[in-house]
Amino acid sequence: MTCPLTKAESVDDKLNKTGERLLTELGILRMSQQQGAATTVYCATAAELEGLGGMYFNNCCRCLPSQQAQDSASAAALWELSHRLIQERAGSQAK
Repeated sequence: MTCPLTKAESVDDKLNKTGERLLTELGILRMSQQQGAATTVYCATAAELEGLGGMYFNNCCRCLPSQQAQDSASAAALWELSHRLIQERAGSQAK
């Protein structure tokens, strides 16, 4: 099974009033659950994407990942951090 990458979207997850005000004040755009899920649903069901992978989608459109997402030094640092945290949790069982 292959799956294109999709941008994680901010969905309406029933934040309390304080959270809603904070998001509004910070200027973070919110969308409905349907809007937030649309790209993931599209990538999972679009016949034209069958068997394809390694692509990035945002708002149901194929696009390039951000510069940060393409930074190999950041990717290596994240990998090392993830590995260390897993080893701390799993102990000697983690390889």
